[in-house]
Amino acid sequence: MIVDTPRGMDDLLPAEMALKRKIEDAIREVFRLYGYLEVETPTVEYYELFAAKSGEEIRERMFDFVDKAGRRLVLRPEVTASIARLIATKLKAWPLPLRLGYIADCYRYDEPQWGRRRRFWQGGFELIGSDGPLADAEILQISHDVFNRIGLRDHFFKVGHVGILRKILEKEGIGEDRQDVILSMIDRGMLEQALDHMKELDAGREAVEAVRELASLSGSGVEIFRRAENILSPWPESRKCLERLQEIVEIVREGGVDSEMIVCPGMARGLSYYDGFIFEQGTRGIQVSLNGGGRYDRLIELFGGRPTPAVGCAIGITRIMQYIMNSGIERSQPNRPEVLLAWVPGVSLGYVMKAAHILRRIGTPVEVDVRGRKMQAAIEYALKNGMRFLVIVGKREEEGEKISVKDLERETQLEISLIDEDRIKEVLGRIDSA
Repeated sequence: MIVDTPRGMDDLLPAEMALKRKIEDAIREVFRLYGYLEVETPTVEYYELFAAKSGEEIRERMFDFVDKAGRRLVLRPEVTASIARLIATKLKAWPLPLRLGYIADCYRYDEPQWGRRRRFWQGGFELIGSDGPLADAEILQISHDVFNRIGLRDHFFKVGHVGILRKILEKEGIGEDRQDVILSMIDRGMLEQALDHMKELDAGREAVEAVRELASLSGSGVEIFRRAENILSPWPESRKCLERLQEIVEIVREGGVDSEMIVCPGMARGLSYYDGFIFEQGTRGIQVSLNGGGRYDRLIELFGGRPTPAVGCAIGITRIMQYIMNSGIERSQPNRPEVLLAWVPGVSLGYVMKAAHILRRIGTPVEVDVRGRKMQAAIEYALKNGMRFLVIVGKREEEGEKISVKDLERETQLEISLIDEDRIKEVLGRIDSA
């Protein structure tokens, strides 16, 4: 019998779940602050939804299968395509702009390693219905805020605009499908193969060298924009994309985003549906990005919707968890009750449950000692698990409709009437004030 998890899939233990919830809470708080409405899409989708524009790398790594009715399905490898489907169908009559958020598990048949699991969690923000630079800037501001709330202070952005390269390739007569292949190669660090493919497609020498120079160009100052503008002098449409990128950077800087902003005019991303501003977000000491996104103005139309501009990002919850656990950053502990209800032989078990019920009804989390430990063992168990209060019920407490509350930190004990809910709240309210 196989008792381990499938390769690349992970059990999450209590401490890991507490960390995951902390990250999700930060994301959901930003949903609230920015007005993003949370949605959920199916884990299983039709193959065609992702085969259309997710890119060659993701198509090769999808978990796909045929169901009993002969339909080809996949475990979703990402969520943006599902959001685009949702906008094109069930939300097509909603007024724009529309802000949607999600927290979802995704699946890719990657080789398991640091930062790559076959099942992983993402938290996404999708801003639908605006093609203006303010929408792009909002996604960067959101990403900045989420990372700060999680506690990832030393983070930075790499920003680009996929239109810079697409417009060069387009002018060289290279179709969109071949553009996707070239951009995917550049994204995977296969620059020379991408340039060779351009030559095979009869791209001119000037265009090949321009892509080479742009792909190696990056920096944080305005000089990067000047150098890129010089390289792009024969391609006015690409220069417009560069100007849009510069405008976005200026907006987020003025808007309070103080993270390092690395401008990469030759940047590409593996997802083929990106057609404008793109970015990745990372932190020092690791090579993989923890967040990424960009603009996908034609994806919703591809699924039968109206032409609708959109921009978004997918924050890598699983990668952030791995980074925090490996880096020693302070993390959340499982949220256990700080009250243990112990009982003395002779009390009715119904009274034990009644006392626990009343405590929970007034908002006090309580763990009942279902093993019936002796009092000293119960105290040791409570202290070992970080509990502060021991609520004791015995025959005497039952006869008087009372509970005894022992403060393990102050080493004090008092009796309280079980019907005196205000007094119980006052005593056990020290949990919140401690």
